Amino acid sequence: MNKGVVLIDADDTSITVTWPEIGKSSSSSNPTKYTLQYRAAMSPNDNGMDSGGQLTYHSLSTELATNTARKRNLTGAGHGFFFRVSATTKSQTRVDKSAMDYMGHAYRRPFTVLTMMEQSQRMPPPVAKIDLSAASPQPNSYVAHISWQPSAEPLLVGYKLQMRESNGTSSWSTVANCLSGTEVRKKNLTSSSGYMFRVRPVLQGETGGSEENLVASVNEGGNVIPYSSVSDVVGARSSSKSSSSSASGSEGLLKLFKRLPDSKLLAKGGMRSVSLNEAFNKVDLVFFYASAHWCGPCRRYTPQLIKFYNDAKAMYAKAPGRTTKIEIVFVSADHDGNGFRSYYASMPWLAVPFDADTREILLSWMKVKGIPQLMCLDGRTGKIYETNGVGRALDLARFSRYIGRDKSSIR
Repeated sequence: MNKGVVLIDADDTSITVTWPEIGKSSSSSNPTKYTLQYRAAMSPNDNGMDSGGQLTYHSLSTELATNTARKRNLTGAGHGFFFRVSATTKSQTRVDKSAMDYMGHAYRRPFTVLTMMEQSQRMPPPVAKIDLSAASPQPNSYVAHISWQPSAEPLLVGYKLQMRESNGTSSWSTVANCLSGTEVRKKNLTSSSGYMFRVRPVLQGETGGSEENLVASVNEGGNVIPYSSVSDVVGARSSSKSSSSSASGSEGLLKLFKRLPDSKLLAKGGMRSVSLNEAFNKVDLVFFYASAHWCGPCRRYTPQLIKFYNDAKAMYAKAPGRTTKIEIVFVSADHDGNGFRSYYASMPWLAVPFDADTREILLSWMKVKGIPQLMCLDGRTGKIYETNGVGRALDLARFSRYIGRDKSSIR
């Protein structure tokens, strides 16, 4: 098996990649961070080799906390794109490392985006779930149920289904070449990392396609329709510490973060990370704060929110049994990672990592049309109490009434 950057998914404007863990840290409080860079392929013969260091790479991030990333807004490169990754060093702004310091593609071919036409032909991603009603023949294994929406293609013959283990090394493999139905059960799954699935329609008269092309594209080529986007990961098992039942009872809230890498948020202005269970343990109210450093009204509102947050935390520390416990999560609307980092460094609360898909998912879920926006939710159920509290009093007593009690003052 070749070791290097592997393609997970691509559409007409973005590419999602993964890679093997590099310099894995034994400390959960100080995990390895990665520097990820990319460049456009220069010609059809470009194989990604750059031993002389003459080609210019663009840095996507120097602080990736997980070995998976998605690069958006990829346009204008007809020959595809190359990515390379390394463990971040103390000189995180340094971009002039030797090419030997980076891990390149597992296969010396550039990753390509789809055309708009190809993107429009794709099926929706399949839905994958653990099937608790089915017994797997192999000990210590599980069964996944995968289903998908039927294709409306007039020449439809069946469906081709693929899967990959959700780690930094596995490639896509074919489960079935031509399924007649729209659901299937996959038995004998054993990986604690979980699995993801994708599907495409098989049409009468397909020609020119080859699975060899899938190391660089989500399209086999020829007149074959590309594969769908990938399903959510199914079967992933966390460590016993992180998967143990939390006293927070915040399952409804945690569902909003199901795609968060490693199920961890940033804390201390980005200096450390915390698990979701730790972040929301016994929290009564959670606030999602959509904001950005380039926004003048945001910069004026943030100091007011910091005072509210610090006052609420101080009150809870004095009387935890009689005071509402709150937490704030920064959901950045910044345009780049540098803006996010400089802005978040001034904040005392938690944040969704800038490079995580969860950030854009939450911004969409919040229906953000203008910033700043402060959404108030129940810390246990995720029920929305206020879609935007900006412009209203930052008063803990007012917020506390949403949960049926006023525990905001110490008597």
